[in-house]
Amino acid sequence: MNDKILNFIENKITPVAVKLANNRYLNAIKDAFIYTMPFLIVGSFVLLIFNLPFTDKNNFMYMEWYDNFAKTFTGDFIQIFNVSMGILSIFVAYGIGYSLAGSYNLSAITGGFLSLFAFLLIAAKVNALSVAENFANVFFVEAGNNINVLDARFLDAKGIFSAIIGGIVSIEIYRFLVSKKMTIKLPDSVPPAIAKSFEIIIPITVVGVLFQIINITIQKNMMLLIPNLIMKILSPLLSVSDSLPSIIILLLVIHILWFVGIHGANVVNAVITTITLSNLALNQEALQAGLALPKVVAGEFFNVYVYIGGAGATLGLAIAMSLSKNAHLKSIGRLSVIPGLFNINEPIMFGAPVVMNPILFIPFIGVPILNAIISYTVLKIGIVGKIVSLVPWTTPGPLGAFLSTNLSIPAMILSLCLIFLSYLIYTPFINAYAKTLPDND
Repeated sequence: MNDKILNFIENKITPVAVKLANNRYLNAIKDAFIYTMPFLIVGSFVLLIFNLPFTDKNNFMYMEWYDNFAKTFTGDFIQIFNVSMGILSIFVAYGIGYSLAGSYNLSAITGGFLSLFAFLLIAAKVNALSVAENFANVFFVEAGNNINVLDARFLDAKGIFSAIIGGIVSIEIYRFLVSKKMTIKLPDSVPPAIAKSFEIIIPITVVGVLFQIINITIQKNMMLLIPNLIMKILSPLLSVSDSLPSIIILLLVIHILWFVGIHGANVVNAVITTITLSNLALNQEALQAGLALPKVVAGEFFNVYVYIGGAGATLGLAIAMSLSKNAHLKSIGRLSVIPGLFNINEPIMFGAPVVMNPILFIPFIGVPILNAIISYTVLKIGIVGKIVSLVPWTTPGPLGAFLSTNLSIPAMILSLCLIFLSYLIYTPFINAYAKTLPDND
């Protein structure tokens, strides 16, 4: 039976996974989020600093000094959040163009700007307003005969999908025109930077005209901006993405791939990050408005609750191995505990090994799913607060849970309990595995 399962994974699933892992579009999306992440982390922490649960006078946690601090400085320093998480899609648009153009050996910087140009065309409509109108959701204001404003409603996470689509399409147009030599070529004596700037003129023109025609058509016939239309189309998918069944499916894919030696998270990370950042932005909007947080699967939900220590929730496995009587397992376990605290588990994946180990297959798949069921349930019913801040993925699980949930102690306790539960589940399987190894005392 084990041989049949492994053969099926190797022959049917692995080739598909390898193609996905090498897909240039998914890699461009993944790269864009990696480039963007430091800005989002800083912006999220600024939001967290000014929204700690110490301002309610009816709560025992009330701190007058903090209440005064937040009221005094929020208006000035929330700008750091507004130009990071608040315009997330601008960063993503540039990052996708930069990465995708580079993968085609085109000018990465030029590709980044072209992608950003395409995104702004479809997501940031310019409107002429009278002086008396309310300038909510305004990106900039220009003085003149009219007051022109750039609609900024879709520059945050609501525009992510528009940024992805616009970025990919614009770079494909750029690549096509370059491959057909439909660009302006200057003599070799012209400095490269100037030559590159002229080379992009025709692609900019084509992208600008094409995207604006699509803009006008949709706006006149459907009375919608393109991001509105995209969000309407994808809203069922986004609703399902915050459900427990979808989490379990993702976990099965990730861990089956890991079991055969493929970095499962890398294969689907572009999809997961798009979902978790979109959901995080919705939670942050609700937090600022004083409303109930809507999304469970947000931010680093997976790293702080589901696979603490890395894929398979292997921090518990590392602890179990470090207490084993088998010398090999004990040494690998002790070497793996510290990296595991920071969600790095390659030492244990290939040192135990977990990869292609039929004895550890069941807990490796089952523990993260059990963690997901428990954590999703307690967050959904409100026993533990939902995530409102982004932390680095290398943050130890309990600390990450505490920081990302507005300093929720129950969140930290939940993460600690899940680590202990994973240790309990892995222990009998490690004991069984130890009996198959030499040097068994």
